Amino acid sequence: MSYESTLYNPLSNSRWDPPYYSFNLATGPLNGGSETLIYGPATCTSTTCTPSGATPTFSGPPTNPGQGVGAQAQGNITGWASFNPDTAYLTGIVLPQGIRDPYVYNDFLSIQREIMPKTVLEVDYVGTISHKLFRAQDINRAAGGGLPEGACVTDNLGRNLCSLKTAINPSGRPNGNYGTLRNWQNAVNSAYHGLQASLKRQMGHGLLFNASYTYSHSIDEGSTWHSGATTASGGAGGDGYSTDQALPGLDRGNSVFDIRHRLVLNYVYELPGKNLHGFAGAVLGGWQYSGIWSMQSGAHWSPYASSAAKLRETSSLGTACSAADVTSGNCSNIGGDFNLDGGKNDRPNSSIAQFGSESRSTWATGWCPGSSPYVNAKGGGCGSAAVQSGLPVLSAPCLACTGNLGRNQFRGPGQLFADMTLGKTFNLTERMHLKFEWQAFNVFNRTNFLLALAGGGAANHTTFTNFGQAAGTLNPRQMQFDLKLSF
Repeated sequence: MSYESTLYNPLSNSRWDPPYYSFNLATGPLNGGSETLIYGPATCTSTTCTPSGATPTFSGPPTNPGQGVGAQAQGNITGWASFNPDTAYLTGIVLPQGIRDPYVYNDFLSIQREIMPKTVLEVDYVGTISHKLFRAQDINRAAGGGLPEGACVTDNLGRNLCSLKTAINPSGRPNGNYGTLRNWQNAVNSAYHGLQASLKRQMGHGLLFNASYTYSHSIDEGSTWHSGATTASGGAGGDGYSTDQALPGLDRGNSVFDIRHRLVLNYVYELPGKNLHGFAGAVLGGWQYSGIWSMQSGAHWSPYASSAAKLRETSSLGTACSAADVTSGNCSNIGGDFNLDGGKNDRPNSSIAQFGSESRSTWATGWCPGSSPYVNAKGGGCGSAAVQSGLPVLSAPCLACTGNLGRNQFRGPGQLFADMTLGKTFNLTERMHLKFEWQAFNVFNRTNFLLALAGGGAANHTTFTNFGQAAGTLNPRQMQFDLKLSF
């Protein structure tokens, strides 16, 4: 059992919260004007202020313009510049119960057996069970809160959901004075189970080889602690904020780094001719061939709707819905945020629960080049084309409902690499040797598609016209020749 130390970033972010500083939206100064307010250091002229980027002070002389005089000028407790047009959007809230260090249980069991001289078979079980891992959560959300004022529905989970919109709370958030309220939580559990088998042969008769195979499964409720920006799935519910902050269990699924199968082979083979002498030995003797082959199944990912909700009368798709339209069933969501909680990270309905059979041409061009696979009340999307290609059809769930697609149930492209080396050592003298090597990487020049790039991922937004297209490729075939003189 081991502990993970508390991340500094969540703790340091907490110092930006009101009243000291605000990463949140605040509109309308106290005097009733139309200007936008912002907390924090700024560089001001006689008519406007812009954020200076400086760290706010908590005591000492007034360093932030717009703070006032006397007690109001100390540090950054209550100061703002009311005519500042800029806003910020994040918080780092730690609630009174605080946060604690996550902890991890590690299990390992290994069996080894020499099955023939110089050849060993090993089978291992590796388990990692983690609890109270960090995640960021937007706690200013409630499913159904964005319904038209006065409307209520029963969602597909059996809950009665009602609008939170009023004349003074048009956003429909539980606390209409704020937008996103990002809270740090110890909220995620994860489990990894792996079967690792290896066959190892020491050098004998000119041959050495190792073969290693891993079958594993990693499950969690979220694979990143910071708003999903570091994963292939982007902000898809669970990888980022949860789909529904009241029901985090909806996001328990495959980790974004879950690689189900991986096989690695490496070998060294001394070619015949080692014992030759004279000219034949100089030309044919001493050659060595080696290589590393690696194969693995793809990582997992999720489609999601990154746009805001857009409620329109089904009969016309042009007029905004009222509570009466909801009651009569004449209201459709032709945008995203399916559960209407203000979070734009919802997974859609899918005609196929699990999928990982895209062709290589599909990874190259996307599911429906020039169109999106997402079918909504407007009739857009390439549903029929997707069906003809054997691809899932993605669609919106019922009003204020949660999509039926589980988290990370789609599998990305697999990878195959074969790297080989052919080399020979020339003995120039007893103390001087010249080694030649011809190295080739990705010998077969296989196109290995990339699901994720640093800081981003594949096109998994349901409205993207290049949806399902890989984010790039890994290295093509490369060769190099080496000469090394040893003395």
